[in-house]
Amino acid sequence: MKLRCLLISLLLLGALCPQVEAKLCIGCSAELPDNATFCAGCMTPQPKAVQLAAPQTGQGNQREQLMQLFSFIDEYEGYFHDLKYLNVLGKMPEVKTKFANAAGIYRQMEPRLPEELRILSQIYAAKYQLFEGMTGVMKNLRIDSGFKAAIIKSSMLVMALYNQVIDHFRQDRHFGPSEIDMLKAQVSNIPRRTQKYYITSKYLKLGDTKVPTGQQVMVLEVLGKSAHVMLMGPSMDNNPVEGQVSLRDLEKRTSWKKENINFYTR
Repeated sequence: MKLRCLLISLLLLGALCPQVEAKLCIGCSAELPDNATFCAGCMTPQPKAVQLAAPQTGQGNQREQLMQLFSFIDEYEGYFHDLKYLNVLGKMPEVKTKFANAAGIYRQMEPRLPEELRILSQIYAAKYQLFEGMTGVMKNLRIDSGFKAAIIKSSMLVMALYNQVIDHFRQDRHFGPSEIDMLKAQVSNIPRRTQKYYITSKYLKLGDTKVPTGQQVMVLEVLGKSAHVMLMGPSMDNNPVEGQVSLRDLEKRTSWKKENINFYTR
Protein backbone atom coordinates (compact mmCIF):
# COMPACT_ATOMS: atom_id res chain seq x y z
CA MET A 1 0.00 0.00 0.00
CA LYS A 2 2.80 2.39 0.91
CA LEU A 3 4.62 1.55 -2.34
CA ARG A 4 1.45 2.23 -4.33
CA CYS A 5 1.01 5.63 -2.66
CA LEU A 6 4.64 6.47 -3.35
CA LEU A 7 4.26 5.63 -7.04
CA ILE A 8 1.12 7.75 -7.30
CA SER A 9 2.92 10.65 -5.60
CA LEU A 10 5.84 10.40 -8.01
CA LEU A 11 3.49 10.36 -11.00
CA LEU A 12 1.70 13.47 -9.73
CA LEU A 13 5.02 15.21 -9.08
CA GLY A 14 6.17 14.44 -12.61
CA ALA A 15 2.96 15.82 -14.05
CA LEU A 16 3.20 19.06 -12.07
CA CYS A 17 6.90 19.78 -12.62
CA PRO A 18 7.97 21.32 -15.96
CA GLN A 19 10.21 19.22 -18.17
CA VAL A 20 13.72 20.65 -18.40
CA GLU A 21 15.65 20.15 -21.61
CA ALA A 22 19.24 18.95 -21.44
CA LYS A 23 21.77 21.76 -21.46
CA LEU A 24 23.63 21.94 -24.77
CA CYS A 25 26.89 23.71 -25.54
CA ILE A 26 26.25 27.00 -27.33
CA GLY A 27 29.33 26.38 -29.45
CA CYS A 28 29.21 22.72 -30.55
CA SER A 29 25.79 21.55 -29.22
CA ALA A 30 27.36 18.82 -27.07
CA GLU A 31 25.27 17.81 -24.05
CA LEU A 32 26.64 19.29 -20.82
CA PRO A 33 25.89 19.03 -17.09
CA ASP A 34 23.36 21.61 -15.91
CA ASN A 35 25.99 23.47 -13.88
CA ALA A 36 28.64 23.52 -16.63
CA THR A 37 30.22 26.92 -17.25
CA PHE A 38 32.71 25.73 -19.87
CA CYS A 39 32.72 23.19 -22.69
CA ALA A 40 35.83 21.01 -22.67
CA GLY A 41 35.17 19.98 -26.27
CA CYS A 42 35.18 23.34 -28.04
CA MET A 43 36.46 25.55 -25.17
CA THR A 44 33.37 27.80 -25.28
CA PRO A 45 32.21 29.54 -22.05
CA GLN A 46 28.63 28.62 -21.17
CA PRO A 47 25.75 30.63 -19.68
CA LYS A 48 24.75 29.83 -16.13
CA ALA A 49 21.97 27.28 -15.83
CA VAL A 50 19.96 29.60 -13.60
CA GLN A 51 19.53 32.00 -16.52
CA LEU A 52 18.01 29.27 -18.65
CA ALA A 53 15.46 28.50 -15.97
CA ALA A 54 13.99 32.01 -15.89
CA PRO A 55 10.17 32.04 -16.01
CA GLN A 56 8.38 32.53 -19.31
CA THR A 57 4.90 33.38 -18.04
CA GLY A 58 3.97 36.29 -20.26
CA GLN A 59 5.05 38.90 -22.76
CA GLY A 60 5.95 41.36 -19.99
CA ASN A 61 8.29 38.85 -18.40
CA GLN A 62 9.79 38.02 -21.78
CA ARG A 63 10.48 41.70 -22.42
CA GLU A 64 12.10 42.12 -19.01
CA GLN A 65 14.16 38.97 -19.46
CA LEU A 66 15.33 40.07 -22.90
CA MET A 67 16.27 43.54 -21.66
CA GLN A 68 18.20 41.96 -18.80
CA LEU A 69 19.83 39.43 -21.12
CA PHE A 70 21.33 42.20 -23.26
CA SER A 71 21.85 44.79 -20.51
CA PHE A 72 25.62 44.28 -20.69
CA ILE A 73 25.54 45.85 -24.17
CA ASP A 74 23.97 49.03 -22.79
CA GLU A 75 26.53 49.06 -19.97
CA TYR A 76 29.41 48.65 -22.41
CA GLU A 77 28.09 51.56 -24.45
CA GLY A 78 28.78 53.84 -21.49
CA TYR A 79 32.54 53.53 -22.05
CA PHE A 80 32.14 55.07 -25.51
CA HIS A 81 30.18 58.02 -24.15
CA ASP A 82 32.79 58.54 -21.41
CA LEU A 83 35.55 58.40 -24.05
CA LYS A 84 37.31 55.72 -21.99
CA TYR A 85 38.72 54.01 -25.04
CA LEU A 86 41.24 51.89 -23.12
CA ASN A 87 38.32 50.43 -21.19
CA VAL A 88 36.45 49.95 -24.47
CA LEU A 89 39.24 47.80 -25.87
CA GLY A 90 39.96 46.05 -22.59
CA LYS A 91 36.34 45.07 -21.99
CA MET A 92 35.59 43.83 -25.51
CA PRO A 93 36.76 40.20 -24.97
CA GLU A 94 34.43 39.95 -21.97
CA VAL A 95 31.58 41.45 -24.01
CA LYS A 96 32.19 38.89 -26.76
CA THR A 97 31.87 36.05 -24.27
CA LYS A 98 28.71 37.54 -22.78
CA PHE A 99 27.20 37.98 -26.22
CA ALA A 100 27.95 34.36 -27.14
CA ASN A 101 26.23 33.25 -23.94
CA ALA A 102 23.28 35.57 -24.54
CA ALA A 103 22.93 34.28 -28.09
CA GLY A 104 22.66 30.73 -26.79
CA ILE A 105 19.89 31.71 -24.38
CA TYR A 106 18.14 33.75 -27.05
CA ARG A 107 18.02 30.80 -29.45
CA GLN A 108 16.01 28.90 -26.85
CA MET A 109 13.69 31.87 -26.25
CA GLU A 110 13.16 32.87 -29.88
CA PRO A 111 10.35 30.43 -30.85
CA ARG A 112 8.19 31.84 -28.03
CA LEU A 113 8.88 35.52 -28.66
CA PRO A 114 6.35 37.87 -30.27
CA GLU A 115 7.47 39.77 -33.36
CA GLU A 116 8.27 43.03 -31.58
CA LEU A 117 10.67 41.31 -29.16
CA ARG A 118 12.45 39.66 -32.06
CA ILE A 119 12.93 43.16 -33.49
CA LEU A 120 14.37 44.27 -30.15
CA SER A 121 16.81 41.35 -30.19
CA GLN A 122 17.90 42.20 -33.73
CA ILE A 123 18.67 45.75 -32.66
CA TYR A 124 20.81 44.55 -29.76
CA ALA A 125 22.65 42.20 -32.12
CA ALA A 126 23.22 45.14 -34.48
CA LYS A 127 24.58 47.22 -31.58
CA TYR A 128 27.01 44.45 -30.72
CA GLN A 129 28.19 44.25 -34.33
CA LEU A 130 28.62 48.02 -34.31
CA PHE A 131 30.81 47.75 -31.20
CA GLU A 132 32.92 45.09 -32.89
CA GLY A 133 33.45 47.38 -35.86
CA MET A 134 34.28 50.38 -33.69
CA THR A 135 36.85 48.51 -31.61
CA GLY A 136 38.40 47.16 -34.80
CA VAL A 137 38.80 50.73 -36.05
CA MET A 138 40.34 51.83 -32.75
CA LYS A 139 42.97 49.11 -32.95
CA ASN A 140 43.83 49.74 -36.60
CA LEU A 141 46.99 51.85 -36.58
CA ARG A 142 46.90 52.32 -40.36
CA ILE A 143 43.75 54.46 -40.27
CA ASP A 144 44.31 58.23 -40.18
CA SER A 145 43.36 59.62 -36.76
CA GLY A 146 40.96 62.18 -38.23
CA PHE A 147 39.27 59.48 -40.31
CA LYS A 148 39.12 57.28 -37.22
CA ALA A 149 37.40 60.08 -35.31
CA ALA A 150 34.87 60.45 -38.13
CA ILE A 151 34.10 56.73 -38.09
CA ILE A 152 33.60 56.78 -34.33
CA LYS A 153 31.35 59.85 -34.55
CA SER A 154 29.23 58.35 -37.33
CA SER A 155 28.98 55.08 -35.40
CA MET A 156 27.78 56.93 -32.31
CA LEU A 157 25.00 58.41 -34.43
CA VAL A 158 23.98 54.93 -35.58
CA MET A 159 24.05 53.81 -31.95
CA ALA A 160 21.76 56.69 -30.96
CA LEU A 161 19.28 55.64 -33.65
CA TYR A 162 19.35 52.06 -32.37
CA ASN A 163 18.69 53.36 -28.87
CA GLN A 164 15.63 55.25 -30.08
CA VAL A 165 14.15 51.91 -31.11
CA ILE A 166 15.14 50.27 -27.82
CA ASP A 167 13.50 53.10 -25.86
CA HIS A 168 10.10 51.87 -27.05
CA PHE A 169 10.67 48.79 -24.87
CA ARG A 170 11.77 50.51 -21.66
CA GLN A 171 8.26 50.17 -20.25
CA ASP A 172 5.87 47.27 -20.46
CA ARG A 173 3.37 47.94 -23.24
CA HIS A 174 1.37 46.18 -25.91
CA PHE A 175 2.39 46.53 -29.55
CA GLY A 176 -0.44 46.37 -32.04
CA PRO A 177 0.02 45.69 -35.78
CA SER A 178 0.36 49.40 -36.61
CA GLU A 179 2.99 49.91 -33.91
CA ILE A 180 4.97 46.90 -35.14
CA ASP A 181 4.88 48.38 -38.64
CA MET A 182 6.16 51.64 -37.16
CA LEU A 183 9.05 49.79 -35.49
CA LYS A 184 9.95 48.08 -38.75
CA ALA A 185 9.88 51.39 -40.61
CA GLN A 186 12.07 53.01 -37.96
CA VAL A 187 14.61 50.19 -38.16
CA SER A 188 14.68 50.13 -41.97
CA ASN A 189 15.22 53.91 -42.02
CA ILE A 190 18.48 53.71 -40.04
CA PRO A 191 20.75 52.61 -42.94
CA ARG A 192 19.10 55.20 -45.20
CA ARG A 193 19.54 57.90 -42.58
CA THR A 194 23.24 57.08 -42.18
CA GLN A 195 24.25 56.34 -45.77
CA LYS A 196 27.31 57.96 -47.36
CA TYR A 197 27.31 60.31 -50.35
CA TYR A 198 30.00 60.94 -52.95
CA ILE A 199 31.25 64.39 -53.86
CA THR A 200 30.50 64.68 -57.57
CA SER A 201 31.66 68.24 -58.28
CA LYS A 202 35.22 69.58 -58.22
CA TYR A 203 35.00 70.05 -54.46
CA LEU A 204 32.66 70.50 -51.49
CA LYS A 205 33.55 73.10 -48.90
CA LEU A 206 33.29 71.91 -45.30
CA GLY A 207 34.28 74.69 -42.95
CA ASP A 208 37.60 75.98 -44.25
CA THR A 209 38.41 72.79 -46.13
CA LYS A 210 37.72 72.13 -49.79
CA VAL A 211 37.10 68.40 -49.98
CA PRO A 212 37.91 67.12 -53.50
CA THR A 213 35.69 65.10 -55.80
CA GLY A 214 35.28 61.40 -55.18
CA GLN A 215 35.42 61.64 -51.38
CA GLN A 216 32.60 60.30 -49.24
CA VAL A 217 30.61 62.41 -46.80
CA MET A 218 27.88 61.70 -44.30
CA VAL A 219 24.95 63.95 -43.46
CA LEU A 220 24.74 63.99 -39.68
CA GLU A 221 21.73 66.26 -39.38
CA VAL A 222 19.38 68.41 -41.43
CA LEU A 223 18.20 71.69 -39.96
CA GLY A 224 15.98 73.89 -42.08
CA LYS A 225 17.65 74.44 -45.43
CA SER A 226 21.13 73.31 -44.42
CA ALA A 227 22.84 70.09 -43.41
CA HIS A 228 25.64 69.24 -41.02
CA VAL A 229 28.04 67.24 -43.20
CA MET A 230 31.15 65.27 -42.22
CA LEU A 231 33.96 63.92 -44.38
CA MET A 232 34.40 60.17 -44.09
CA GLY A 233 38.10 60.33 -44.82
CA PRO A 234 41.49 61.57 -43.62
CA SER A 235 42.03 65.03 -42.15
CA MET A 236 45.00 67.26 -41.37
CA ASP A 237 44.60 66.80 -37.60
CA ASN A 238 42.96 64.45 -35.11
CA ASN A 239 39.48 65.80 -35.73
CA PRO A 240 37.02 64.98 -38.51
CA VAL A 241 36.41 67.54 -41.25
CA GLU A 242 32.84 68.81 -40.99
CA GLY A 243 30.68 71.85 -41.59
CA GLN A 244 27.32 73.27 -42.59
CA VAL A 245 26.27 72.98 -46.23
CA SER A 246 23.10 74.31 -47.82
CA LEU A 247 20.80 71.60 -49.13
CA ARG A 248 21.01 73.24 -52.54
CA ASP A 249 24.81 72.93 -52.61
CA LEU A 250 24.62 69.43 -51.19
CA GLU A 251 22.38 68.29 -54.03
CA LYS A 252 24.45 70.16 -56.60
CA ARG A 253 27.86 68.91 -55.45
CA THR A 254 27.19 65.40 -54.12
CA SER A 255 25.08 62.32 -54.84
CA TRP A 256 22.50 63.56 -52.31
CA LYS A 257 18.92 63.80 -53.62
CA LYS A 258 16.41 66.28 -52.26
CA GLU A 259 13.94 63.51 -51.39
CA ASN A 260 16.52 62.10 -48.97
CA ILE A 261 15.44 64.75 -46.50
CA ASN A 262 12.56 62.39 -45.66
CA PHE A 263 15.04 60.09 -43.92
CA TYR A 264 15.68 62.84 -41.36
CA THR A 265 12.07 63.62 -40.51
CA ARG A 266 11.05 60.18 -39.22
